[in-house]
Amino acid sequence: MEVLQTEDVRDFFEQAASLLVAKEACNNLGLGILNRMMEKGSAAQGSAQPYLGLVKEAGKPVYVFLQTPPHNLILPDIDTSRPEIFSLIARHLYHQGIHFPGVVGPVEAVRPFGAKWEQLTGKKAEVEMKQLIYRLDEVNPLETEGGSLTLADEKEEALIKAWLVGFGKEAKVAMDEVRAGEMAKDFIASRSVYLWVVDGRPVSMANQSRKTKNGVTINAVYTPGAYKRNGYATALVAALSQKLLDDGNLFCSLYTDEANPTSNGIYQKIGYQVVGESIMYSFVKKSTLSC
Repeated sequence: MEVLQTEDVRDFFEQAASLLVAKEACNNLGLGILNRMMEKGSAAQGSAQPYLGLVKEAGKPVYVFLQTPPHNLILPDIDTSRPEIFSLIARHLYHQGIHFPGVVGPVEAVRPFGAKWEQLTGKKAEVEMKQLIYRLDEVNPLETEGGSLTLADEKEEALIKAWLVGFGKEAKVAMDEVRAGEMAKDFIASRSVYLWVVDGRPVSMANQSRKTKNGVTINAVYTPGAYKRNGYATALVAALSQKLLDDGNLFCSLYTDEANPTSNGIYQKIGYQVVGESIMYSFVKKSTLSC
């Protein structure tokens, strides 16, 4: 086996597509990023050049991986993977001097990679989050207390920014005022962020995110504390999911924190079904004891 790198996003996608699309919903993160780069160029993910890697055996790709600096390394869910592949990738990245804060992917990929990375770098792999990946093909019939799905526009930019900060705190993801402001502008410009509006008042938020060949991902689902426990997030995600299916997508997907029973219950009620698991490791320097 050998590990190769390419800077040509389209060439990488052509070689990687069949491996990734076999589990399209589970690989929505990598596929979505690749689609966005092909549509808007590599700069869509930042100024640094993405790292696009292929593991080949007898000249054919058996595994692929990617990283867009300064974000985590993405290890997709691919049936042809084996533990030795991840040790090989770790050694290759280490000798190439590639830096990343962590790694995300299925447990069977992340665990052997993390063990080898610890060995090579002396850093400690710490579990940051365990997630479930859901897929929905049909929305269950639901009764709601009223409200309507509304596309957010420029007048809601400050609201979206504030709610993204709140979302970051709840989801335990890095989200300062600057990043939230940039994301709010991008969401509104992309016409991707929706609100659930009751009696003229926005009460919940969700964003249409990554697009894959047959599906689309929903993220940034957030309801402020004052509006929780009214079924607003359920109504919003159900309505947005139905809209996205009506728009021609064959399925919707999303991630949840495995440890959050509320969000998992909401999505299962709507009709989302677990199709995969994902774990995120961060790599930190090991502490040393001083005398």
